[in-house]
Amino acid sequence: MTALKRRRNNAPLRPRRPATGVPDMLFAIGMAMLVMGVAFFAASFLDDDLSTGDAGTDLARIFAACLMVSSLLTFLMGIMLLRDDRRRADHYVVPLAVGALIGGIEAAFFLAAKTSLFLALPLLLFVFVLRPVRRALASVFHPGRR
Repeated sequence: MTALKRRRNNAPLRPRRPATGVPDMLFAIGMAMLVMGVAFFAASFLDDDLSTGDAGTDLARIFAACLMVSSLLTFLMGIMLLRDDRRRADHYVVPLAVGALIGGIEAAFFLAAKTSLFLALPLLLFVFVLRPVRRALASVFHPGRR
């Protein structure tokens, strides 16, 4: 058997570097904003205790719309920063799931208004979006996989 020889790269341009962890974080933040925007928009119609008068519900709807537009722009920035890794699912699956979890918890805490002390607590879940943490957890739960 012959050993496989590594092929030389004689291209005049350097190959592009893989994407960093920044797009993953942007996807998580964008999903958190989207979930919060949807929750606030729904609460502006369904929750009578949201605010007193029409100005509070209108402000909640404007805030929800701003969150949704910001999430769209954040998703677009993340896609642009992915470079050639746009077709790899690991940049999307875990960050979007963690972002949805964070957005749901944040919206619930924000709408409860009695637990403002714990508003920063769900933000600790952003640690699971970082690629080294995800790889370490994957090696713990799936020891045979790389």
